[in-house]
Amino acid sequence: MIASARNLYILKRLNESGIVDYKGIAGELGVSEATVRRDFEKLEAQGKLRRVQGGAVRSDGADVSFDVELSIRAKNNINPREKLLVAQAAAETVQPGECVFLDVGTSIAPLAQFLLSKPIRIVTCNNLILQRVTPESRAEVFLVGGRFIPADQMIVGAIAESTLEHFGFHRAFIGTMGIDVVRNTVYATDMECMKIKQIALQKAERSYLLVDSSKLSKVGSFHVTGIDAFELVYINGPRPQGDFPANMVFVE
Repeated sequence: MIASARNLYILKRLNESGIVDYKGIAGELGVSEATVRRDFEKLEAQGKLRRVQGGAVRSDGADVSFDVELSIRAKNNINPREKLLVAQAAAETVQPGECVFLDVGTSIAPLAQFLLSKPIRIVTCNNLILQRVTPESRAEVFLVGGRFIPADQMIVGAIAESTLEHFGFHRAFIGTMGIDVVRNTVYATDMECMKIKQIALQKAERSYLLVDSSKLSKVGSFHVTGIDAFELVYINGPRPQGDFPANMVFVE
């Protein structure tokens, strides 16, 4: 991952929790702790954070209260193995002959590795799915038209929403920027993404949520639906302590 993308991610995590550590950030980004230390040093020199033993805290007066969205390239480098395990578990629900919707995002894109080889129909607004199609793929793929956002490799807008209204899905696989277990809420980053998810959920017989564990307790501006609206919620890692909904499946 390039330095600028790492720096944005560090500031986003710092904004969320107020404190970050070298080891945690290095693990999330898949880089060495030495690389993270150098990033922290540069950000401290810019007045964006203050280094402490083992990590960093918000710098007094530093403006890190903005909502930083990572590029699709940066997101792809966060927990790739975990996302693949979650996708593999979710893909096992799909049966030959079904029509499925694949949402946007890097947690959904790994599903292509397991679903394109099946004799099914895939409908998606996620260009990352299309990029994985090969002559050997058995699935029939429909890429919904609309306004293309290159940074996120996704298609949104009124045309995409109208097109989705004409489909019916056996299953919909949805991604999210964050979930709040206490408030029973699934969030989206913006209204256009929220609308795409909501239409797909309305048109699906069964729906599934795929979540990166780093998105637990992240709060967004747009409420998609409740966690209990999904048949199953797949999330990577061991089951943490505490109470979690019965439909949550922790994949290791």
